[in-house]
Amino acid sequence: MMNLESLSLSTSKSNKPMVSLSFSIPYFTHWGQSLLVCGSAPGLGSGNVKKGLLLKPSQQDDQLIWSGCVSVPPGFSCEYFYYVVDDLKNVLRSEFGMKRKLVVPETLTGGESVQLRDLWQSGDQALPFRSAFKDVIFHHSFDVKVERPLGVFENKSDQDDSVVVQFKICCPDIGDGTSVYVLGTPAKLGKWKVENGLRLNYVDDSIWEADCLIPKADFPIKYPFFTFF
Repeated sequence: MMNLESLSLSTSKSNKPMVSLSFSIPYFTHWGQSLLVCGSAPGLGSGNVKKGLLLKPSQQDDQLIWSGCVSVPPGFSCEYFYYVVDDLKNVLRSEFGMKRKLVVPETLTGGESVQLRDLWQSGDQALPFRSAFKDVIFHHSFDVKVERPLGVFENKSDQDDSVVVQFKICCPDIGDGTSVYVLGTPAKLGKWKVENGLRLNYVDDSIWEADCLIPKADFPIKYPFFTFF
């Protein structure tokens, strides 16, 4: 089970066929240090850290939150990583583990806001992805059919009063017959009842995710992830 997360709703007023993509991550830095996100696509540096998106800090309760925003078209995809940099964007520290994968749903029409809320990947969290774990300890530990989230909702009128939220979690050690669910405060997340929770799909490389259409009136929401046999 992951720590309890919270998600708040924001909207974009843009009339252009672009999506406002925002990054947010809590991280405490020392004086003269900043956080930066660099991705494999234009707008996020194309792999060049010095051309990445520099994030701005803000104090929220007892956390220092770094955030930034970039405009991308629907269907935009890339891999990205967070870095601690100095004033000249020289890398002082980077995350451990695998690069994060991002896909903006093609069903968005532009003008929407997509929020990514991440946590810094530490060395301990990266251990399951090292070759000793992936190729030996976890090798063939489960056989899960690869599925893709639907990402498409047929009733357009429902989308006008709702928000498409994509839940994603990395679970490298999942046994046979195990499913991953997210439970939460909205009815679409079961109102904390296991039998009505949202089941995530396995989408390859230890990643589980699912799309859910949540009414705007249900925000802010709180949720944890669970595994069930």
